[in-house]
Amino acid sequence: MSTSDPHADPYAAIAELYAAEHDEWDDDLPLYAHLAERAGGPIMDLACGTARVGTALAAAGFEVHGLDASPALLAIARRRADERGLELALEQGDMRALSPRIQFGAVICALDSFLHLASTHDQLQTLAGARGTLRTGGILVVDVFDPTLDRLAAWDGVLRTQGSFRDAGGAAVTHFVSWDVDPGTQRIDALHVYDVLGADGRVTRRVARMPLRYVHRFELELALRCAGFERIETYGSWTLDPYDGEGDRLIVVATKT
Repeated sequence: MSTSDPHADPYAAIAELYAAEHDEWDDDLPLYAHLAERAGGPIMDLACGTARVGTALAAAGFEVHGLDASPALLAIARRRADERGLELALEQGDMRALSPRIQFGAVICALDSFLHLASTHDQLQTLAGARGTLRTGGILVVDVFDPTLDRLAAWDGVLRTQGSFRDAGGAAVTHFVSWDVDPGTQRIDALHVYDVLGADGRVTRRVARMPLRYVHRFELELALRCAGFERIETYGSWTLDPYDGEGDRLIVVATKT
């Protein structure tokens, strides 16, 4: 969503569509269930959005806290938790300013949410804050796409179809994405276009812009070490395959020792 207000919620125009698109997305949930069992609760779902991950972990019996900057996404998260009778402590806030008032067993930053951090300073601030909220032996999990040169080149300036799904009212929706990649700053200006086909045959369009900053493997590992983490595991898939640069995911599990 193009706006002159830097504090505007970029998800406001697409929140319900974003939620509907991810309703059936559960490929990574077994990973987080496994890591939550390994670390123990409570769990922080960082940049939780609609609390897709947090809701699944709460349903599994974990104490879950969620933090997100988007009022629109948090409203959906609260509604869905209430509908399922789940207790989630959801709060609107900035992931760069985590408070250590609770000691977590795990902090999870899922599905590219970390890329909303616009600078190295923001990333270091968030990682250090996450470490400060972990108890000794606790883990931080960060899942981002792996920005290989061929992937960035293939997606730069191309309008591609990300997916098709049905919204809450049953209307057919097609989601298009276009990236404007700046390798010099590692920035991506991501344009999201949702075309909704109504029952009357008319198409309505919703648009949102998301500024992102991608991060490479060794850059992320170094940032974690600068934030105070010493034990870092790096994987290339949600099934914890060793990272080899061939997949499309970059997942790090950092332990507070």
